[in-house]
Amino acid sequence: MEKPSLKFFVVFNLVMNIPLATAMSVGGMIFSGNSDKLLTPALLVNILLGFVFACIVNAVFPIPLIAINFPKLFKVDPESVPGRILGNVPVVLIFVIIIGLVMNFVNVQVFGGAPFPAFLFAFLGTLIPMYILCFVVAMIFIPIAQGAAGKACAQ
Repeated sequence: MEKPSLKFFVVFNLVMNIPLATAMSVGGMIFSGNSDKLLTPALLVNILLGFVFACIVNAVFPIPLIAINFPKLFKVDPESVPGRILGNVPVVLIFVIIIGLVMNFVNVQVFGGAPFPAFLFAFLGTLIPMYILCFVVAMIFIPIAQGAAGKACAQ
């Protein structure tokens, strides 16, 4: 698999990471019991933070290779529905762990002023529901993002 072009990378990140960051921000507030803060500037800060870190994760980790090679470990075609589901398992885990830790650190430690280990417990408390939410978002938006990026590069 060849390295995607910059145009593909930018379009894919915009189409994929905005819904992912929004879902993580809204979901994080709801899952942590802070749904009363959904209409505050904290939501926009969280969405921006989530988007930036999602772009960083996409730039640092070989996400497309992981999504393609993981299903192959189980002898499943990565382009099939089962292959896409399997490919998203490690990819979503990477995103949820990295972005979840950062967002919990900022919200609990920096904004909330809680003592050091509190953000780790907050992260662990939201890990499973956040993973499920992000997995669903990824299953919906990855094909859309790939299609949009492919069309943008074809022009």
